[in-house]
Amino acid sequence: MMLDGSKTSPVKRTAWVALALAIVGVSLWVAFTAEPKIVTDLTNATALTLAFAGLVVLTHYLGLLSLGQGALVGVGAYAALHAVNDLGAPVLWMPLAGLLAGTLIGAIVAIPSLRLPKAYLALLTLSMAVAYPIILRQVDGNLPVTLDGAFVAPSWTGIPENDEHIWEFFLVAAYASITIFLVQGLLRGPVGRAFIASRDEPEAARAFGIPVYRLRLYGVALSGGMAGLAGGLMMVPTNFNDYTHFPEELSIKMFALAMAFGGSRLISAIPGALILIFLPVWLLDRNWVVEYGWIGLVKSEGFIYAALLLLTAYLTKGKGFMSLFERRSPKAQVTPANKRVTSVVGAMTDLETQLAHVEGLAARQPDIRSRQDSND
Repeated sequence: MMLDGSKTSPVKRTAWVALALAIVGVSLWVAFTAEPKIVTDLTNATALTLAFAGLVVLTHYLGLLSLGQGALVGVGAYAALHAVNDLGAPVLWMPLAGLLAGTLIGAIVAIPSLRLPKAYLALLTLSMAVAYPIILRQVDGNLPVTLDGAFVAPSWTGIPENDEHIWEFFLVAAYASITIFLVQGLLRGPVGRAFIASRDEPEAARAFGIPVYRLRLYGVALSGGMAGLAGGLMMVPTNFNDYTHFPEELSIKMFALAMAFGGSRLISAIPGALILIFLPVWLLDRNWVVEYGWIGLVKSEGFIYAALLLLTAYLTKGKGFMSLFERRSPKAQVTPANKRVTSVVGAMTDLETQLAHVEGLAARQPDIRSRQDSND
């Protein structure tokens, strides 16, 4: 069983803090200087970071595969929009409706599939990704459903009314930052270590009293809740919902990007979200999507995703590019954990030897009694 409990060195911790501050600085600069369309795309990418972070929880900490994360994002968007339109919920709190809906659907999907081999979760979530746009079309119809609300910046922010896209970005970034901070703190504690134990050695984890099935169920529900919250946050800059926003290709792309930029920290979800949102815009601005032949194939979005996965397999052995920045070298910090494991294994071996000796003594008792009866 691999133990990921080694502490991050101060240099790496400083590097991660510097990277986070750089991301915040660039985001603020883009929010106040870029065009509204770019700020809106950045807001959507910030929201989708939570969905990618949910995939990090599934793949890295639990060893599970989900091909329906895009559908869970759509579930959150649907719940958030109708919570405002039908239930009169405040627009500032509507992403929480997406969080609840994503958690519920994730748990419902996980309850039957986790009792079967791991591949069944991937198959069931893929079926959900295919079925969701069809269901949403039957429920909401062919036309988009508009949000009955507006996000007006408070007066204390100093943001003009015609620059509501800046306030929307700050609102979504606040939700995403708080969520990632809380979930990352949860994963760095006993819960994260229990996740990894259930991933590497489930039988040994059960022997030590870890409820593997229940733990995986909580993990899938957590991932679904993060995806649902991402869908609710996407309603902040978009303000309408449509079944064409969540095709089955969305889940496939999210899974491919999560594999390509995998890592143990939730911040590794940022590159995948940025590529998912800005790559189609970049290709469209250069008219590459209308080119045909071999040149058009190389410049297509699908080819770029396939190339990313191949590079991931060859350069990182399938661990993801962000894992290259997370190598933990000191073996001395892992030695105490290995000694404890060795002592536990030695104690279990001695106990097994003693049990075998007792079983041998118990097996000899009938022979002694039979000899006494024959002598009498």
